[in-house]
Amino acid sequence: MGVKGWIGWHFKMDKTSLNAFQALVAAVIDDVLAQTKGDINQANEKLFRLGMAMAETLLFEYSDTIGEHATTFDGFLNTFTLATRVMLGKKFDEAYYDSEEKKIVYAFNDCPICENIRMSDEFRGLKYCNILSGVFQHVLTLRGFNSECEEVQCKTWGADSCIWELREK
Repeated sequence: MGVKGWIGWHFKMDKTSLNAFQALVAAVIDDVLAQTKGDINQANEKLFRLGMAMAETLLFEYSDTIGEHATTFDGFLNTFTLATRVMLGKKFDEAYYDSEEKKIVYAFNDCPICENIRMSDEFRGLKYCNILSGVFQHVLTLRGFNSECEEVQCKTWGADSCIWELREK
């Protein structure tokens, strides 16, 4: 983290209680599952759209604090790494750009979104952290990039980490 990022993190950014955030996410997930009558595909799409709706507010908040934007797709590797740390209070355990596949990969081994949540087999395939996919993809769209983002692995399924892949189309 550069000097500007350090200053922003320590002095400019408001912090949110992780427990309160996780409780809010759990309530949203419960509501989405009720609205979609447990249809996992519909629930995943709804969570993705909720993330997209959040993206504009978060982009403007982040822009005001940091004042810089990535100008290339691979430049979003660092932008989203810092923004996610600011939003969730935790740095990704893994973040890299795969130039062969033209994709950005992020992973949380201890995901702050779904920490300590395990879904029953009935909800296997629910992308619990898909809100973040919607945020990433819509921010890229707002910045003029044609891309797609998917949560490809989630700890709520019993995986070792939550993983997102962002691909430039």
